[in-house]
This record gives sequence, structure tokens and C-alpha cells, in this order.
Amino acid sequence: MEEKVHLFVLGATGFIGGGLVRQALAQGLRVTALARSAERAAGLKALGARVVIGDARNPAEWIPAAAGCDVLIDLLQPELPARIGLRAIRRAAAIRQAMTSRLLDCLRSIPQSRRPRLVSVSGVDDLTPDKAGNIDDSSVLRTQLSGFAHIGVPIRRLIEASGLESIYVYLGTVYGPGKSFASKVFPDLAAGRFRLPGKGANRMAVVHVEDAARALIHIASLERGHTSGHTFVVTDGHPATLGDFMGFAAECLGGPHPKTAPLWLARLFAGNVLLETLTRDIAAHPAALIRTGFRFKYPTYRDGLPPSVKEWDRTSMHKAVSVLDRQAVFAALSVLTIGVFLAIHLLSFPLSLSYMKRLAAGATILDMRPGYTPAAAYQLFDALGRTGRSAYLTVLWTIDLLLPALFSTFLSAAIRRGAFRAWRSVPFFAAAVDYAENIAITFLLLLYPARRPVLVYIAATLTVVKLLAYGTAVLLSAGGALVRFLRLGRQSPARLSAILKNVNESGHAPVWALLVRRVSISRSGRG
Repeated sequence: MEEKVHLFVLGATGFIGGGLVRQALAQGLRVTALARSAERAAGLKALGARVVIGDARNPAEWIPAAAGCDVLIDLLQPELPARIGLRAIRRAAAIRQAMTSRLLDCLRSIPQSRRPRLVSVSGVDDLTPDKAGNIDDSSVLRTQLSGFAHIGVPIRRLIEASGLESIYVYLGTVYGPGKSFASKVFPDLAAGRFRLPGKGANRMAVVHVEDAARALIHIASLERGHTSGHTFVVTDGHPATLGDFMGFAAECLGGPHPKTAPLWLARLFAGNVLLETLTRDIAAHPAALIRTGFRFKYPTYRDGLPPSVKEWDRTSMHKAVSVLDRQAVFAALSVLTIGVFLAIHLLSFPLSLSYMKRLAAGATILDMRPGYTPAAAYQLFDALGRTGRSAYLTVLWTIDLLLPALFSTFLSAAIRRGAFRAWRSVPFFAAAVDYAENIAITFLLLLYPARRPVLVYIAATLTVVKLLAYGTAVLLSAGGALVRFLRLGRQSPARLSAILKNVNESGHAPVWALLVRRVSISRSGRG
């Protein structure tokens, strides 16, 4: 009986690594996996893998366990920040190169007869597209580094220089159920918060995480003569535009089609390097992989995304949802805010608006009076008298400390439930201006009877900005709810029924909430 291939896996608990271990064991292959802790090892052992505890940065500690294995699959990558600029990618590249150098040195210490072949896994950023933007297994490495090629290209040069028997695998963007982006990208898509950089018309190469794992196992199981020194591109071979992919993902999640953001804004938040990867225009073709007999389970993203959405862990997803997205929280905020608003405007009690108006002989306090002049401000202070001015200061540093926080939180929660969710921070801007206005009026009161016309104009300007910001927040809330309602009304009866059913099952009220499910995508699926 032919002996099954023995794999040694680095990054076995990662996005691709976990699935690779499960599938390899299911196919009867032997698997040894490196784990950093006993906690991580427990899950791998439960699958049936042999586990070695060790730190990937110190291969000398565990490399003896790799001796005798047929293939070592390297799915490791350094930690990367959310915003990836040139400095961050160079730092990550230096860390990764140091790890790889130590790994190569340790592999050379294993006798050749017992030394595993190295499968180096990177992303398609490393390869140079032709004039039409095509990439395949014959594409050469980039000389002008772009995107994550800052990491991948130097790594390949190190491996080539080592002379070790190696295979080079380049993955497209890996998507599917898993932990990568689980708390950000696809929840944002579901809720209508995601923004496409630029027009989203650039082509992207993608592969389902299950197919990525299957392809790596397939390549590792091929005879040495068919793989040593070879390059394999692993994508589904059907390029999709970024807009089409994200739009279909949003549709599967029950969210609206994502809007676009100008490139300068995307660069500000994502960084130059990440933006280069997100906006690259390439079509990748897995010709060499197909020639070996491999067949994709999910040949297009339209085949792979629906089951990925179905497998989403809704419980984990709810943990990632902001507390302001919860219907019970919004209901409580609504009752509290409306009650407080009516009380301070309609009831007469110490420090209420009607109480302050009575102290000022019918005049309105400055907070509610847009465009006041120095003469009008000091006329109010004169009318208030010592008692009224003292009461005004008390209002500013008691009730008016709480009201901006309450109103802004309520309005932000309301905006989140509509079509203009991206503008949910406007109420908090209004609250910040409100507090700045309070400080300016406080100084005017403390300095009285001295006149400070410039300070009055500053306070008056803040009052106008505050009222405009709060008014904008109210319009965003009401308008967003109306737009969301009209969008739902345009859905087909079957689609609308499914959305409302899912919304009700998740405990959210129709119109004010989106069904949020779990789908994840990784840049290249490594580690």
C-alpha cells in the first residue's frame, strides 16, 4: 500500500491552515502541526493531527520534528496593522525575512534524505502582470515592489538563494467563512457601511478558502519531479471586479450595494500599500494547477459566497455589532431622549428652559438663540440678575453636561438604522461643539460685568454650528429611515419576505436594522 504524504504545517490555526489540516486528515494524509500554546494545540489534536509546541520565530527548537516529513507548508505571516503604509510593510517584511532566514538555515541542517520540500505561500501581488493585466504560472517576480510584494518577493529571493527544494504557491484574495475580517469588512457590508476605494472597477483574483486548502494539499501530494522549483497560481480563474464581488457579498448578506469613496480618502484610512492591493487590476489564471488535474469546488465567487454566508456564525457576529445597533438599546434611548426633551421644554422646574425663561423676563437663553450679538447677550445677563446668572452656570454644568451626550447617542443610533449610516458620527460632532459653546458662555458669565465682544461672537458662532449639526443629524436619521424603507419596498416579494424574516429572527425591527451574518475574507489567506 502506498504510504500517504506527511505534511508539516506552519500556521495551522490560521484562516487557511485550519481547513487545510482538517481536509488533509480527512483524505488520510499524516499531519504534524506547529502550535504556539497548549490551548491552540488542543484543537489540532482533537482533529487527529500530531502537534509540536513551539515558536515559529525559533525553528531550532522544533525543526527536528519536521525531519522525515515530505512537505513543509509555510502559511505564516507577521502581524499587520489595519492601516498599512510603506513604513509598516517594510517593518513586517524585515520580520518575515528574519523568520524565513532562520527557517532555511534549520532546514539545511536536516539530512537531505529526510529534509521536507518547502511550500512557500504568498499572494499574487508578487507577480508581474502583462500589458493586459494577466498573471499566470509563468509570470516573473515584480522588480518594482507594490502592495504585499514588499514581503513576498524578498522571501522568494531568500528561498531561491538557499538552494533548497521548494514550491512556490501564489494565492488570490481568499474568501470564505473564517476569522479574517470577521469583525469588520463583511459586517460593514451587511450594514451598508463599506466603501469601495475608487470606482471598484478593477479586477481581482479570488479563491474560496476551501479550494485554497484543497489546492495546497493537492500540490503537496504531487510527485517531486512535477513540482520542485515550480510556481502555481491558485485562483478560481474567473476574475471579478472589486465592485461586483463586494456587491454580491452585500446582497448575500442582505445589505445594500456598497458605495464608493475617493482614492485620497481610502489612502488616508488604508495606507498606500493596502490601497495598492485593493485597487490592483489583474486577472490570474491557474493553468499549471489545472494541468495537474485539480478541479475547483467553487469555480466562481458566485458559487462560493452563498455557502460562506450560510455558514456564518451569527452568535459571533452579534458580538461584533455595536451596542447602539441593538434594538432594545435604541428603544430605551428613544423613550429616555423623548421624555427628557419634552420635560425640559414643557415642564416648569428649577433649571428647566421655562424656569430660565421666567428668570430672564421672557428672554431665551443663549444656547437656543442663533446669531446673537454682544448687545443681546449682555442684555440677557442683565435681565437674569445675580440669581439667574448663577442658575445659568448651574444649568451649563449639570443638565447641559448630560443632554449633549444623550441626544448625540440617540441620534447616532437612529442614523445607524438608516441608509446614511456612514454619517453616524455627525451627532457626536454636534455634541463636541455644544460643549465648546458651554465653555465659551461659562467664561462670559464668570467675567461679567466685563464685556468681551470677541468671546460673544465665538460663542454665537458655536451656537449656530451646533444647531446646524444637530439639525443635520435629525435629517440624516429621518431621511435614512425613509430611503431604507423605499429600498425595501423595491425588493421582490420573495426577497423582501426573506429579509424581514431574517430581521425578525435576529431580534431587530424592520426598516431600522439589517440582518448581520458571518462571512470573512482574507487578503491572501496566509496564517
